[in-house]
Amino acid sequence: MNNYKKPITINEKIIFGMGDIMGGGAQVLVAFFYLRFLTDVIQISPILAGTVVLISKIWDAISDPFMGVISDNTRTKWGRRKPFFFIGFFAMIIAFVFLWMPVSFETTSSKFIYVLLSYLFFSTVFTLMWVPYTSMSSEISIDYKERNNINGIRLFFSQIASLISAVVPLVIVNAFDDIRVGWITMAIVFGLFYSTPYLLMFYKTHERVTLTDDKSKFNWKTFLQPFQIKTFRLLVGIYLFAYITMDIVATVIQYYMYYMVNRKDETDMVIGTLLIVQIFMIPIVVLLSNKYGKATIYRYSLLIWLTGTILLAAYQPEWASWVIYAIAGVIGIGIGGCVVLPWSMFPDVTDVGELKFKYRTAGTFSGVMTFLRKFSAAIGIFIVGAVLQFAGYLKPVKEMVEGKLTETVQVQPESVIIALKGIVLIFPLILLIPAYFVAKKYPLDKETHENLKKHLEFKRGELEVDNLSPKELKDLETKLI
Repeated sequence: MNNYKKPITINEKIIFGMGDIMGGGAQVLVAFFYLRFLTDVIQISPILAGTVVLISKIWDAISDPFMGVISDNTRTKWGRRKPFFFIGFFAMIIAFVFLWMPVSFETTSSKFIYVLLSYLFFSTVFTLMWVPYTSMSSEISIDYKERNNINGIRLFFSQIASLISAVVPLVIVNAFDDIRVGWITMAIVFGLFYSTPYLLMFYKTHERVTLTDDKSKFNWKTFLQPFQIKTFRLLVGIYLFAYITMDIVATVIQYYMYYMVNRKDETDMVIGTLLIVQIFMIPIVVLLSNKYGKATIYRYSLLIWLTGTILLAAYQPEWASWVIYAIAGVIGIGIGGCVVLPWSMFPDVTDVGELKFKYRTAGTFSGVMTFLRKFSAAIGIFIVGAVLQFAGYLKPVKEMVEGKLTETVQVQPESVIIALKGIVLIFPLILLIPAYFVAKKYPLDKETHENLKKHLEFKRGELEVDNLSPKELKDLETKLI
């Protein structure tokens, strides 16, 4: 079944890569703006705002692996991943409008219920699209280098979308006299921006892994199944430590620029500098990882990121104005490698899953990874919200001036300034140092994957002779599983 063997074209690579516009962009938009949207526009407390996102992870713990099983078991003339792209195109536009609707209910409980339900809906639609998409990243090609290049294209679009999603939303919001109209307009524009590539992928991309009629069943052990594999457990550490740190930085950066360094008007430019450097790092990271190995380049990226973090925490407002941009560039170099490489490793790890379980369950693996990605974002928002709440954060004052709803930020107490310094230094140190040592243990290099790929092709009946002796196979399983 689904034995599509035509060579992948550059157009197909580009269209598939565009699918990560949503993955990178939507997560960045939520990370950078959602906490401030809830605290400053909806006006619920920081701790309550963070709790909304954290509660949703209970649902995600069920829906993400469940979606993985649904995707693995789907059999249609379009493939098993692409039908969800078509549905998701329409659903994401609706979900995004609900997510950023600036409701003005009188009671806190009404605001809380609306925010929780809208976020759950958005998270569910994101799962519907993202789990099949990341699953397909291991099936659009089976070649190690080609996968690496495809994932490089993916992450290029992801970073472009991240830049746009960090800089443009407030430009749209502030273009309207009524910020409520601005938020809704922004939601429609970005809902279309994120969902349109999925309609293109439905028509223009193909899966290239031979499928059998074997199907998996969902049970409560499904979520834990991938954790039976050592290589996957290490990937989770590599992925989760870096992404939680990135989400904390993304969530706190606006508060940091507004209140710590008193350069509110430069926030977008500083964030833009960080993201532009990340974009330029993508082809460099792909090139270096092809030559020296993905885990090795990840470790060096972590060290650069830590250097930037220490500089950011040490920054003083009286320093030269260009220094903050230089620090953002250093952090961008580090984050660039740490963002690219875990998702570049992921398709290779799903091959280890096929070795372990005897059939492909990329959707199940993707479901777990999707849950972890959303979990990292929730933790980032919750941590920043909780720290600001207990530090005594003062929300902006809203008032109507000549028919226009305006917001005036307040001067924050010293406790909030100290909290911001702690967030940008302590949490990255706690998370990135362990990530470095986890990456040192990652076993799936290029040569190992080439041996694995050929053995799997033999097991699928695509090669007549196995490339591994029984002892070599046993050694490979010990190393990876």
